[in-house]
Amino acid sequence: MVYTCAILQSRPSFLRHNNRPLNLPIIGYLHKLDPLTPHLTFTELAKKYGPVYSIKLGMVSAAVIADAKILKKLLTRQDTVLRPPFYVLDIVFQRKGLICTDVDLWKDQRKFVQNFLKVVGGSRASQNKSTCEALIRKHSQEFVQVVKNHDGVAINPSELISHYIVNITGTLFVGNSFSMNKNTVTEFSHCLEEITKALASPLNFFPFLRFLPIFKKHLTLIDQVLHRIRKIQNQLLSQCEKSNSKTDLPSSLIETFLMQMSKDNQHIYNLNQLHHLLLDLSLAFFDTTTTSLQWIVLYLAQHEEVQNRVRQEILDRPVDDFLNLHYTRATLAEVARIRSIASIAFPHYASENISIENFTIPKGTLLMPLLWAIHMDPHVFAEPEEFRPERFLDSDGKFFKPEGFVPFQCVCAAVIGDSLSVTAAGRRSLKKAWKPKSRWVFKKDLDHGTSRKGVWVYTNFYDFPLLNF
Repeated sequence: MVYTCAILQSRPSFLRHNNRPLNLPIIGYLHKLDPLTPHLTFTELAKKYGPVYSIKLGMVSAAVIADAKILKKLLTRQDTVLRPPFYVLDIVFQRKGLICTDVDLWKDQRKFVQNFLKVVGGSRASQNKSTCEALIRKHSQEFVQVVKNHDGVAINPSELISHYIVNITGTLFVGNSFSMNKNTVTEFSHCLEEITKALASPLNFFPFLRFLPIFKKHLTLIDQVLHRIRKIQNQLLSQCEKSNSKTDLPSSLIETFLMQMSKDNQHIYNLNQLHHLLLDLSLAFFDTTTTSLQWIVLYLAQHEEVQNRVRQEILDRPVDDFLNLHYTRATLAEVARIRSIASIAFPHYASENISIENFTIPKGTLLMPLLWAIHMDPHVFAEPEEFRPERFLDSDGKFFKPEGFVPFQCVCAAVIGDSLSVTAAGRRSLKKAWKPKSRWVFKKDLDHGTSRKGVWVYTNFYDFPLLNF
């Protein structure tokens, strides 16, 4: 039996050639992965076996994609839209919401969310951006004022950023009646962190472990976290019902969904789907946006010459001219490149046999976009560990995206809005608050520390004075 398992484990997953590391029976290659920095292990394997290679992760056959061109081709196919049928994913998402659904529901809910964002001005395609701009401007000004009030005293920006992102997303979900106290914000943030950690559970690769006592306890904790999230969501629903505008132009995502639910006879639009959609959008909006902003603050504080140039460009350009803020856009792109939020992006799933670039990927294979290897490829980005926004500027000093740049290609945030329009919306307050003599500085030198929670990469923040006026 062991011999048979070994033969099955060692079968080549690709028809091109034997491009895979040696996998052991049952556990595959999991014993060789660094538990804290698995993306580095996968990157070293990519150097040896090429930009696309097969690997066994427990009982799961996977294809690691470390090439931007191949990755983009893969993710434009209909047979790679689905997420893998992982045990924990199915418990958390139940094939509802937006992240882990079937193709038809994914298309419908993606269109629903995009249309809502267009109405409130949350996407580049929006004709009227006033709603979203006013919301972001309000909280941006509050953020700047809080920092100014510290008058150079060291603070940790993480809590501030989290607080205002929760308020922005909560207002989009509920409307202007949104209210959440500090303790609830902290609890909600903690729940989202627990969910992201749970998504990387060993149960995804060894489902039979669920019968062991230690993993039964793990599943119980997941159920408790989901219950707490559902309780907070019910509070949001209650707030929305009390402030329902009773008009044909709903002002919040929940109100828009409930209106659609009354028309749909609850086939797709029902309360269970709404709860899961809110969870998916919370993970997408809150976790990714908060972490992105933390990295931006970190790198601007460490590189004052970059900060000065970004500040001057913002002060010199008209308020609504974001597309011509070439150096600012290059700086944001460089932060996204050098510290990808998801070094291994949320996996996809091959629902059919796939032939691409002389590779054949069998049906049922887990597709793992290795963004770290793509963004740290020295053949595409010279001296990739150096923070250098100029790499995103052409010979005329204009912003451009190299083909090897795919920060949002594979993460859920890519389907729910355009980060450029959100950034542009906050510029009005920055232009007023970011005075020529203000700067973001560190109290002491810091390295580029990172920690991992599930699939995300976080900054290790210390207290430091954000602004000196």
